[in-house]
Amino acid sequence: MNNKMKTGIFNILYVLFIPAAVFLIMEIIVYLAAGTHLLNSVLDIRNLLRDLGISTIIAYGLSLNLASGRFDLSLGAQRLVGTIIGGNIAISLGFSGVGLLIVAVIFGFIFGFIVGIVFITFRVPPVVLGIGMALIYESVAFAASSGQGLQLFGVPNMEALVNPAFTLIVLGIIMVCMYVLFAWTKFRYELQAVQGSQKIAHESGINIFRHVVICYTIAGALVAVSGVFNAAFTGSMTSTIGLTSNAAVVSMAFPMFIGNYLARRSNMAVGILMGTLALKFFVIGLTALKLPSSLQIALNMFAFIGFLVFLANQNVLKNYRAKRRRIKEALAMRQTLNA
Repeated sequence: MNNKMKTGIFNILYVLFIPAAVFLIMEIIVYLAAGTHLLNSVLDIRNLLRDLGISTIIAYGLSLNLASGRFDLSLGAQRLVGTIIGGNIAISLGFSGVGLLIVAVIFGFIFGFIVGIVFITFRVPPVVLGIGMALIYESVAFAASSGQGLQLFGVPNMEALVNPAFTLIVLGIIMVCMYVLFAWTKFRYELQAVQGSQKIAHESGINIFRHVVICYTIAGALVAVSGVFNAAFTGSMTSTIGLTSNAAVVSMAFPMFIGNYLARRSNMAVGILMGTLALKFFVIGLTALKLPSSLQIALNMFAFIGFLVFLANQNVLKNYRAKRRRIKEALAMRQTLNA
């Protein structure tokens, strides 16, 4: 077995170890504190698969812009307007669940593309643009549905959307597409270049504006997929205003950062999936302990901040050792020259 293969196996085990370790730790805590298990029934597994699919797809969409330093605060509204308008049109045309998903994705593409075009045309700071477009899209979704949102409860031929197997199939297809996008396409190199320096990337011949539009467009389609699954499982999606649509997307920043960290030993697509799975085990454990929702949110945010602190200081010890080594080498060279 050569070194490359050994490194590959080690990286795979490392990425799998993170969610496995979180599951084991939370399983022990829940069993000792509550006398139960993290997953007790088939329903628990179905809920896990449902939440995993929805959350991972949102995290994929969030990562496309956030990885380059653009926090798109309009993603939640894109999810809302794409799902509501696309869903209602699909229902009016008598489409099945799969047809509804396709129509919503098309509208997600369109609304994401619009945000990207506005960004490169007017050069508005991403955060400001996100807030403005979010308010517009929320209003559009509210007006287009007369405040009713999207109602899927009782609509025929929607069974596929609540089938965990179908959710996993869609998630698998998206993960493969994201894996290829992040590993074997020109987009990967453009993303890495833009992450380093947009000015240098532009001077090296990369069309930054095209890259940005692609990021916004794909992200809009991805969050529309998650919106359809969420509406199917809850039975509806309410049209909201006042930036309240952002909560579902912003909460996925934590697994996205975990996935970005794990991507150093795998790929962004795989890393985000494993990071989301690890966080789901953590949240399920907190719920099994019957903690108040406010305390669960606080613990989740505390873990998020702790992880960010870890990311900011993970090389402190390594840099300290390197500095000590350089000092030692300099002193040795000085003693040699003096002798």
